[in-house]
Amino acid sequence: MKLRVLGCSGGQIPGYNLSSFLINDSLLVDAGSATSVLGFKAQQKIKNILITHIHLDHVMGLATMADNLYGNCASTINVWGINDVVSGLKSSLFNDTIWPDFTQITGESQGWPVLSFQSIPEEKPMPIGNSTVTAVRVNHIVPSVAFFIENSKKTLLVVGDTGPTEKVWLMARRKKNLSAVVLEASFPNRLQDIAEMSRHLTPRMLAQEVDKLRKPSVPILVTHLKPQFRNEIIAELKRLKHYHLRILKQGDTLVF
Repeated sequence: MKLRVLGCSGGQIPGYNLSSFLINDSLLVDAGSATSVLGFKAQQKIKNILITHIHLDHVMGLATMADNLYGNCASTINVWGINDVVSGLKSSLFNDTIWPDFTQITGESQGWPVLSFQSIPEEKPMPIGNSTVTAVRVNHIVPSVAFFIENSKKTLLVVGDTGPTEKVWLMARRKKNLSAVVLEASFPNRLQDIAEMSRHLTPRMLAQEVDKLRKPSVPILVTHLKPQFRNEIIAELKRLKHYHLRILKQGDTLVF
């Protein structure tokens, strides 16, 4: 399994791309920076997209990708989310007001819709492309999930945006082939009140979540750092001992 980090920031300023991960060139997990990083031919290779939740920093590139690919899309791209996410994308983004509904638009140059929204069941494995994906709800300010992505006897867990949560760690402890966990740390410790209100994590809270996993050898790939606090967050993460942490950078490619 190859994981390419297109963007891993919890905010956008020049040089910091929003959340988006590409797996094996054809499976996208969130789409915050997909079109600001991927060239046109790379966008054409995407067959399936997993959306953790509908916040703009995780779906912005979904809208612009659909626009880019209209008239140049060999097959419809499946966009997967739990029911709350799918309904939110329909009502709040692809609603013919904020953005055209690319699940409906066809024409002489595009005989099929660019996008198709697909509901993924919660806590039940679903074959998607060459992977098996399981969605597990986590604790964010809007409906949000983590994804277990299993491929070639390896499992990657992308937790997405969350505050303190429980069910995903219970399920993760049962995975004997868990290769890595992508987990956020959005705010420094001094802003724990904001993190709690917005249901995000600080380094201190991240450590508490990792303890629930009970698998100290599994790498924790830290994402979603707010750019304005990045150096402070990194300094606090480095003070955490006995944790197998790697702070992601956009452009990273990891192979499991």
